[in-house]
Amino acid sequence: MDTPLSVIVFGATGDLAKKKLFPALYQLMFGCPDAPLLPQTTRVIGYGRSAHERQAFLDKQCVNVVGEKKDVFLKQCFYFQGSYIEEDFATTSSAALEGNVAAKDSAAAPDTGATGAKANRIFFLSVPPSAFEEVCACVKKSACAPGDGYTRLIIEKPFGHDSESFAKLQKATSSLFPEDSLFRIDHYLGKEIVLNLVTLRFGNQIFEPLWNRDNIKHVQIVFKEDLGTGGRGGYFDQSGIIRDIMQNHLLQVLLWLAMEPPAALDRAHVQQEKCKLLKAIRTLTLEHCFLGQFGRGSWKLKGETHEEPGYLDDPGVPKDSRCPTFAAVALQIDNDRWRGVPFLMRAGKGLDERMAEVRVTFKEKAYNALVPGSGNELVMRIQPDEAIYLKVHNKLPGWEQDRSVPVVLDMSYANSFPGGYVADAYERMFLNTAKGEGSLFVGSDELHEAWRIFTPLLKEIDESSKVKPIVYPFGVRVPEGMDAFAKRYGIIMGESWQEGLACLKQDPEKLQKVFNKLDKDGDGLLDHDEIKDFARQFNDGREPTDRQLARIIDRLDIDGDGLLNFQEISQGVDRYAAAAWTTAAWTTPLGAREAARRDDDAGCAG
Repeated sequence: MDTPLSVIVFGATGDLAKKKLFPALYQLMFGCPDAPLLPQTTRVIGYGRSAHERQAFLDKQCVNVVGEKKDVFLKQCFYFQGSYIEEDFATTSSAALEGNVAAKDSAAAPDTGATGAKANRIFFLSVPPSAFEEVCACVKKSACAPGDGYTRLIIEKPFGHDSESFAKLQKATSSLFPEDSLFRIDHYLGKEIVLNLVTLRFGNQIFEPLWNRDNIKHVQIVFKEDLGTGGRGGYFDQSGIIRDIMQNHLLQVLLWLAMEPPAALDRAHVQQEKCKLLKAIRTLTLEHCFLGQFGRGSWKLKGETHEEPGYLDDPGVPKDSRCPTFAAVALQIDNDRWRGVPFLMRAGKGLDERMAEVRVTFKEKAYNALVPGSGNELVMRIQPDEAIYLKVHNKLPGWEQDRSVPVVLDMSYANSFPGGYVADAYERMFLNTAKGEGSLFVGSDELHEAWRIFTPLLKEIDESSKVKPIVYPFGVRVPEGMDAFAKRYGIIMGESWQEGLACLKQDPEKLQKVFNKLDKDGDGLLDHDEIKDFARQFNDGREPTDRQLARIIDRLDIDGDGLLNFQEISQGVDRYAAAAWTTAAWTTPLGAREAARRDDDAGCAG
């Protein structure tokens, strides 16, 4: 750590720098248990087009930096305003990098560019893709590290809009810097559960022999948000959920999940295997795609009606927008390991919860008929409440040998690693860039193939007026029709607790029995502990978190006392049953509604 390091953040006045980048740098230098992982003399330089006084900039953009050494860190942070015109940038960057401006008592090590001595420089490009070429050209001409120090560029997505735009972007950046100097970031690759895919597969003996089409029935990769566009609909409308989440984050999860074991876990070998897998994935079309767009939604929260606007209510969104806020695609991999196994990838905004996970469902075998039960599932919960758990079957204690019940072998991070430090993804990305470790970044060959897979589908969506996403009420589990789409690939998705309540509408006696069973102390009221059994049914049999229990009670609690009586449960049943039918009425052709209701009745009767 003797060589001076400068970290230059382009787009330093933006949300990403404020929420993630400056806090990540502080943690690496001062805050995390193993600090310093970057030199504590690192000079942190913000660069932007707009003018700001240094102190005002730090007060605003470093508000999320928390720790006892914050004052020391801030003395090493600077802000410079300038354009991306080469001559202007050359003058500004010289002052910024060579230490001509410093804070009083700053421990930041001056960059030695003026003398030609060795120094290292990391540039983070938190700017639109349209500015990538300009910024790279400026760095190349005026700001490369002196001596034999390294110059490394971290490039934030999006990496283009389609195959053609990525090709132009790649041509511009690769003509200026070699591939090993470019670190294209996908922050999902810095999340603990995604990182653990390597250890899970290759550090254990039990999974890899089963990791193939002979034993795995299907795989689901899921991303859900219970938020809308937050007033950023104009930006989102230019991309949509497929470009925003699926073509990058979820596809990268699939690659680590399904690639062949690399010869080594370095950049070259990992990217080689990822590219092999990508080339085996069939190009997507509308035939294997389901699209939705969230509309307005309302629900009770602590007895009060809560309303959420629809996507088209966002002032930045065109009133006739067909941009999908929900999408599902079924990916097929044509290789010996995975041929015939559907990989169902789905992502959406305006849904019932915030959650991301990978769900691997194993094939049932002939001998499973001896003991009734469903297929085993391995679930990797990426967020929130990181966990890995395996759904298996166990004999029900008693006289009958063939009675089994599903149980969960659960490894939650909170329980298994109490007090363990889970680094933010951007901390890991900065650290790996400083180390020159590129295996967790995205290579240009990967992006070429990723866009090859998605571009034809995106063009169909963008250019065809016949493509209209299904409108779904804000707050549902999935849009109407998604369950049927999943069944085409042999996938039956679990229902939400709201849907479980709605089913009880048809059998008032069963509703009373369910309530009485939950009401263990017989006082006519359900508290957090008593509703746990109900919540477990919709949480893979796992112990629900306090947050999940509070969410259920808050949605049903009319009088606000934190407890649920039978009347409140009954009214919730009526409300969610009506909502379920309203959703079907919005999205199902009139002639099919009675059939849909009969199907729903059959499902609830079970």
